[in-house]
Amino acid sequence: MGLKRKLKYLINSIIFKFRFIGQDIHIHPSCYISSKAEIKNSGKGKIIIGKNCEIHPYAMILSYGGEISIGDHCSLNPFSIIYGHGGVQIGNSVRIASHSVIIPANHIIGDSEKNLHESGLTSKGISIQNNVWIGSGCRILDGVSIGFNSVIAAGAVVNKSVDSSSIVGGIPARIIKNIKINKQ
Repeated sequence: MGLKRKLKYLINSIIFKFRFIGQDIHIHPSCYISSKAEIKNSGKGKIIIGKNCEIHPYAMILSYGGEISIGDHCSLNPFSIIYGHGGVQIGNSVRIASHSVIIPANHIIGDSEKNLHESGLTSKGISIQNNVWIGSGCRILDGVSIGFNSVIAAGAVVNKSVDSSSIVGGIPARIIKNIKINKQ
């Protein structure tokens, strides 16, 4: 890593330590967090970001009272959003492309006596295991678990859990291919 990049990481780390005083937000000092990214903890939520992660400009991490945990060596690219409601667990080496949204909550529909926003939410949570690539513009919905070594194709809407070593795509997402793992 060049001197210029090391200095940028150091300055970023110092700025963010002061920015999050009093909030339950823990960001490893080796992370790059753009000053244009938005990270907010509300309610009794918690945000944890592991080592060597990159949170790019205009990405948003908003707890909404839930816990968001991001492992080591992950990236959240521009204009991507992670909400926390029911909890989000992201493993190591996960790449989340631009304009993707991870939403661990859903509106309760069906009570005609109440307005939709008054009917409440379900919040089962989302789990994304290690070594997952989420393509541009994906939507990962509440209750989904994505297995390790999987790829979510650009634009997919994932409303059901994905097995490990799978490529899924479409609306709703379906299996396109299983990935063979070379054992040496």
